[in-house]
Amino acid sequence: MALAVWHLILTVCVAALGGMIGRRLKLPAGTMLGALLFTVLYNLLFERAYVPADFRPWMQILSGILLGAGIQRRDVRELRHLVVPSIIMIIDMVILNLVFGLLIYRFSSLDLATSLLATAPGGMSDMALIAADLGGLSLPVTLLHLVRQLSIFILLPLLLPWLKRQQAKTGQCSPDDLESIPEMPQIETSRLTASRKQSIINMLLTLAAAVSGGVLFWQLGINAGAMIGSMFAVAALNLATGRAQRSAKLRIGIQIMAGAFVGQSMTRSNLNLMIELLIPVLMMILSVLVYMTVVSLTLIWFSRLNRTTCMLVSAPGGLQEISLMAEDLQADAPKVMVLQTTRLMTVIALFPTLLSLVIDGLA
Repeated sequence: MALAVWHLILTVCVAALGGMIGRRLKLPAGTMLGALLFTVLYNLLFERAYVPADFRPWMQILSGILLGAGIQRRDVRELRHLVVPSIIMIIDMVILNLVFGLLIYRFSSLDLATSLLATAPGGMSDMALIAADLGGLSLPVTLLHLVRQLSIFILLPLLLPWLKRQQAKTGQCSPDDLESIPEMPQIETSRLTASRKQSIINMLLTLAAAVSGGVLFWQLGINAGAMIGSMFAVAALNLATGRAQRSAKLRIGIQIMAGAFVGQSMTRSNLNLMIELLIPVLMMILSVLVYMTVVSLTLIWFSRLNRTTCMLVSAPGGLQEISLMAEDLQADAPKVMVLQTTRLMTVIALFPTLLSLVIDGLA
């Protein structure tokens, strides 16, 4: 037990160092990207990176605070505009999942169930569990999903600064947005003048709402329920009272922990297996590029969402990680959260049945 705690402390320290370096270098999403890369390097060298799986729901609850506190009445009124983007996204992801799953099956030694689940745009752990139910192999599914997550975390910070400059030219965002990312939205400016006592009370109310909503949805067995419930509860508090509160330090802390949590998945044994899975790995990286290109362009053409938001919505990565990246890159984080949640829920609810039908039909 004491050894596990020591490994956890070392992992968090390494991730924090990487996060601070990434932040100091002013890299886009640098805090989480730096924490991720340093944790991966630490684990490959020493195989000691450790963040308990039990931490994830609580990280999701805290992430829900960052997202829920940013939801305003304006965002609620605009939810009706997300119906069309949701339908577009679901159609695109079903088609691309089938195309790349069949390509991996055709050009590699993986079986059909493993290939289809490896390219399904769901959560890494969720797809690994479903793989066993459908007769697939959990480890290759997990590793290929990890490749996809790492590819997304590397690609998005490189693509989004260019994309934001393009938006500035077309008037979709102000050039001033390219220079800095505000620590808090404008709605919270008035709260900065409140007394320290009132700020503490507001934070306690926010934490109470987040924990209550997150634990409730978590216990109900809803996928990513801790994050979704926390976001809804904090958003309800903010819409009703305007007292939901978040801080820049909380955002930094969550980004560091998220980077550490994902980074610990990369081990020496996984790296060796990835070498054996070279063709599927290359196809997975290609699928990320194609998926983000097709989905984002379709959303740009047929929805009212700005380009940065469309790009983040198109990224088939983790709900928590992409939502945090949206927060850090000044995209429309609530809309990204809603559409990413729609993606996750659709995959979990429909894809096992759909993939089972495809597997039976091609067997």
